[in-house]
Amino acid sequence: MIDELVKGSAEFRHYQYADDASLMNRLVEEGQSPKYFIISCIDSRANPGTIFRAKPGTFFAHKAMGAIVRPYKAGTALAAALQFALNYNQVDTIIVLGHTGCGAIQALANDIDDPEISSFISVAKHALEAAKCSCNSQEEILSTTEKNVVLESVENLKLYPSVANALNEGRVVIRPWMFDIRNGDLLEYSESNKEFNVINDTIN
Repeated sequence: MIDELVKGSAEFRHYQYADDASLMNRLVEEGQSPKYFIISCIDSRANPGTIFRAKPGTFFAHKAMGAIVRPYKAGTALAAALQFALNYNQVDTIIVLGHTGCGAIQALANDIDDPEISSFISVAKHALEAAKCSCNSQEEILSTTEKNVVLESVENLKLYPSVANALNEGRVVIRPWMFDIRNGDLLEYSESNKEFNVINDTIN
């Protein structure tokens, strides 16, 4: 099973370290300057590197179950990463990338009996309860919760000092996105119509 990872590493090395002018060699010599900080779920089907087919050096990545951003607490991995990205690397866009069919949201809805997991995802209970008040079917409840979690994560992000300062100074924007794993659509939340709308680029 591990062979597929070793083979992938060999292909990566072949294409990204082909000569002295290769992208990775330039990044080593010149340093990185990512434009984006992407917060995504740990789900293996919704990996931003795969979804966006991004070149090395394009974005900082932070993963958490459900793409959940918990309320600010000093010294956490996310707080430190955001501080580094915003204050020392001038990232100008933060993306909270949720996705459909999220196992973390399913676990939340099922009230999973696992203290290690439940202690992390419990912050999203409000998103679930809000969905239950406005939806009828279980499928609709889960779908709405997934979206609510992204929006609540965005609001929590705004309370991180590095993010709050960058927002006040107009140095960063936060984008709430959803990835539909069934059909590959990318959606962004619109304040104007309070919906997640498809923003797919068209490739001819």
